[in-house]
Amino acid sequence: MDRVLTKSIEREAIERCQQGDNEAFRRVLDFHGDHLYRVALLITRDASLAEEAVQETLLAAWKKIRDFDLDRDFRPWVNRILINCIGKMTRRMKLPTAPVEDALPVADSAVSPEDSTLNSETSAMLQSALRTLSVEHRTVLVLRFFNDLSLPEIAESTGLREGTVKSRLHRATAALRDAVAATAGSAGFSVEGVQS
Repeated sequence: MDRVLTKSIEREAIERCQQGDNEAFRRVLDFHGDHLYRVALLITRDASLAEEAVQETLLAAWKKIRDFDLDRDFRPWVNRILINCIGKMTRRMKLPTAPVEDALPVADSAVSPEDSTLNSETSAMLQSALRTLSVEHRTVLVLRFFNDLSLPEIAESTGLREGTVKSRLHRATAALRDAVAATAGSAGFSVEGVQS
């Protein structure tokens, strides 16, 4: 579907939500539900926590939808709510470690299967390396490289300044490279497309 048409349909659904139409919210969920779950799963590394975070996010988004500025992009706005929900959850409890590979099969309809599929060796090394990173580093990496958000969109999603996002992304990328190098050993693996 054409991106302009999709944005138009999304905007119309959000306008209807702002008028109290909860059926229109289902359409908004069609646009963003899988994305939110994938982001939450990659950050929390736990399916049940990811589901809980998405549910809290959707409830908060519904409550705040009337305040949403239609001239802004919706995805960074809802990402910020999700990241805040995850932050609250991490303060309430220590997140358990779960395999990141659970997140990789979650399909994003906006990405072709060819683009979203990693070969098994690369995937295993990347998953192992991601497990070693802090939540803050995983968050910016997931938003940038798994969801292809720009620096301004990441800043809006996280509530950080762009300069902070840029430096955090730089440090996270370096940490990921080090972790991949440690995992890969002498295999000569490199993090393709991850630039600081």
